[in-house]
Amino acid sequence: NYPQTVDIVSLHQDFLFQSARNMANEGDLPHTLAALEELQKKFPDFRIKEVQNAISSVASKLIEDLIRRDDLGVARAMVMRLDKDYKGTLPVISKTKERFVEIAQEFRQKAEDFRTKGEFARARQAAVRMLEIEPDLEGGKDFLNQLIKEFPLVRVGVFQTSATPDPAAIADWGSMRIGHLVSSPIFEFRNTGSEGGMYRFAYGNAVQSDDRMELDLSIQNVGRTGVPNSLTVSESLLDRADVHSPNYFPSWAAVLQSVSVSGPERLRLRLRRPHVLPQAFLQWELPEPAFQRAYYQSKETDGSRTTYQWAPEVQPVDFQPREIIEIKYDDPTKAVNDLIKGEIEIIDRLFPADARRIGAFKTLKTEAYALPMVHLLVPRGKTPYLEDREFRRALLYAINREAILKEELLGDSVTPLDRVISGPFPAGASDSDALAYAYNTAIENLPYDPRLAKVLVLIAQANQTTRAQKRKEPAPKLPVLRLGVPNYESTKVAGQAIVQAWKIAGIESVLVPYDQFPKPEDDSLDIIYLSAAVWEPATDAERLFGIGGPAETGNQYIVQAIGKLNQAQNWREVRAACQDLHSLVASHLPILPLWQISETLAYRSEIVGIAKKPLGLYQDAQKWRIQVR
Repeated sequence: NYPQTVDIVSLHQDFLFQSARNMANEGDLPHTLAALEELQKKFPDFRIKEVQNAISSVASKLIEDLIRRDDLGVARAMVMRLDKDYKGTLPVISKTKERFVEIAQEFRQKAEDFRTKGEFARARQAAVRMLEIEPDLEGGKDFLNQLIKEFPLVRVGVFQTSATPDPAAIADWGSMRIGHLVSSPIFEFRNTGSEGGMYRFAYGNAVQSDDRMELDLSIQNVGRTGVPNSLTVSESLLDRADVHSPNYFPSWAAVLQSVSVSGPERLRLRLRRPHVLPQAFLQWELPEPAFQRAYYQSKETDGSRTTYQWAPEVQPVDFQPREIIEIKYDDPTKAVNDLIKGEIEIIDRLFPADARRIGAFKTLKTEAYALPMVHLLVPRGKTPYLEDREFRRALLYAINREAILKEELLGDSVTPLDRVISGPFPAGASDSDALAYAYNTAIENLPYDPRLAKVLVLIAQANQTTRAQKRKEPAPKLPVLRLGVPNYESTKVAGQAIVQAWKIAGIESVLVPYDQFPKPEDDSLDIIYLSAAVWEPATDAERLFGIGGPAETGNQYIVQAIGKLNQAQNWREVRAACQDLHSLVASHLPILPLWQISETLAYRSEIVGIAKKPLGLYQDAQKWRIQVR
């Protein structure tokens, strides 16, 4: 601002140098280093030796502090950056590199000691830390690979667990994840196709007739260990359709007419009416353990750790995990720190902000899951206000869904799949996305309108007063809503934002995290935040809204629409029925649609074979290998 000031350059130099001194005296070393480096960059000829010695001294203290706090990867990254920027002229560089070698050798010795004691997990952890601080340590990679070969295991950080594995779980992330690991359903959902999902028959080939009335199953390698014959499969299919069986599955019983067997390798399923995807009903295991073909089985649970071990009689090949250990975390930051340090190899579900942080480490990778989760609010409390459509509309108008999604949850990590939705089905990444066949694009998202929300609350109160007067009862007061959310960072952040939004509209609520999805008879919650895998709307609509579903409803219009969907005989009718159901849901609001979000996993680079865009973490886990390259 004062260009005529005499010797302004010298004043600027002295100011920066004095500012660095002041910050150093106050103990603010990070800003001291930043000020000194700015001085060096802007005025490279200013007191060269003095400034570089100061940079070296401050950097040395920062690096020692990082080492003391066990942030070895960050310490190494700082040294490598300083070495590149100053071309080895800083005294701290050579000194710290020698220190890194010493620390790496200490970790190697620890790994050797643990190995001698048979503590392979701790030995591997020490060896990973060894390479974290000194990747080029002589013989280091070979040593770690030898440890992995002796006892290969993978440790997975998770935030949600479940005692009921089910690869087809619609509203239980933990159950779905574990189901992919320890279950082997007759039919497995593999991906979306041009017409609904793509399913794989576990024991051979499946062909549906042109009129969609029959499904022919051909079983391969009958007689081999673990392969059932057609009679065994047919008994299971009929058992699920038997109303007197404890395994009775009403949706399947409504579709199946008969099963005929043609020798030990072939059977034919005759349906009561044409159905576009009868395979979607058959995502369960055969009951006989001899025919369950999962590659891993549960071994033990010890506190926050659950161990799964290799199940087949055939031994795993070299570097194939013998054990997978799931470790429950409550704090996502600690999970990410442990991933960086090598104390775990995988995190099954990342908070978006952590995905950006992980991208800064060369030893870590991320992989997006193939399909998005649909996020909904499900009113289920007994308060009469939740039965009032105007009050439910008020709840939805009060939420700034776009802002919560993009600012609170995603930040800079928005993908085409991440979007606000107007109904219970996924919208896909675009209108042409095969996943979006059930989504009605004519239904617009309700806008954020807190003023209208307040008006609707007043209307709901007036409605309740009128009804109470007719019954000659006192009018019910506005309740304090109990919003239940999965005990997971992302949903808790969203839930807290929703609670604050409702407060602005005059609706009081409290956040109640839960670990296991509440049972239908549980009346401790008024509204449940639901993260649902609605990937096959043709059959998932009934699983979501039907009897026993997580969003079960008695709304006659929704029930009739689901009945119409169940009667659909071709894809044109399925799409029309799904989109009609979407329209009715948007009108009656048995659920409050929020958004769909793509999920991401993270893993260390020594884990190879993780599927590209998997449906679940453990899809094709038998292909995993652990090897340092």
